[in-house]
Amino acid sequence: MTLQNSSYEKIQKELTGAGIVEQPFAWYALMIGVISKGMEPGSRVYNSVFSSLLNDGQPLSGSIIAVLTNQGMDIVEKLKGNSEDLFAFPNDKVEKKQRLQTLADLSYGLSLGLTVDAEDGSLENITDYEMKADLNTISEVAKVDLEAELDEDDLDSVVGFMIDVAVKNFEINKN
Repeated sequence: MTLQNSSYEKIQKELTGAGIVEQPFAWYALMIGVISKGMEPGSRVYNSVFSSLLNDGQPLSGSIIAVLTNQGMDIVEKLKGNSEDLFAFPNDKVEKKQRLQTLADLSYGLSLGLTVDAEDGSLENITDYEMKADLNTISEVAKVDLEAELDEDDLDSVVGFMIDVAVKNFEINKN
């Protein structure tokens, strides 16, 4: 997998332009997680998840809802196509520390999204052994040391694993 054709800058610009300036890629990965669990982008439950989990329960602005919906529809297509650019991970032209922070944010958002109940948006208790193991692995990635060395092959493996988990869940939960 190469991260050369990533849509990182486009997605970051859209999210920050809508007002999501703190951890925009946690929001992005939360989208991936909840869509993988079977939520429809733009639905009432979909929007309420972002409000309750990442916006301190405050209502979302119209511009944020529009971006979350549009990005969500793009994510659905990426999940259907098993896209290597699903997580819009920055390529090696971006500073190492920023890449590691993005990895931490993406893994945090994905692990959070994969624990959301698609019916009502509540956090659910995961009982499936394989899902628990996947979530534990992804949660550990969120604890990455921002000063650590960055091995591109290891990074590709981690991002590839997260893509596989998201796509697997999407396939299981699609209507």
